[in-house]
Amino acid sequence: MISRIIIVALVSISALLSCQKEQPKEVTNLIEKALNQKIESFKENKRKECYETIYTDAEVLVDSIVAQQLTLDTIDFPHKPIKPNSPNIKDISEEFELVPIK
Repeated sequence: MISRIIIVALVSISALLSCQKEQPKEVTNLIEKALNQKIESFKENKRKECYETIYTDAEVLVDSIVAQQLTLDTIDFPHKPIKPNSPNIKDISEEFELVPIK
């Protein structure tokens, strides 16, 4: 009795496995097309982001170069004057007598 149940179970399982249908080629083609479209849109978005970052970096670089060349400093301060040499100080001899001013 148990052997018949096992045989019936094996036959039914093999019948079920043999009856599975393969996916139609049209469905797999549609899936591949949708996947390719998603991949292409992702690549395009990444390419746009990359171009935008490169453009902004180049813009900043060019602006800084132009600003450096123009030197937009409108106030022209004079340079500090050169400090004169210190004069030679003469020593007062001890023989010289100091008299108060009246």
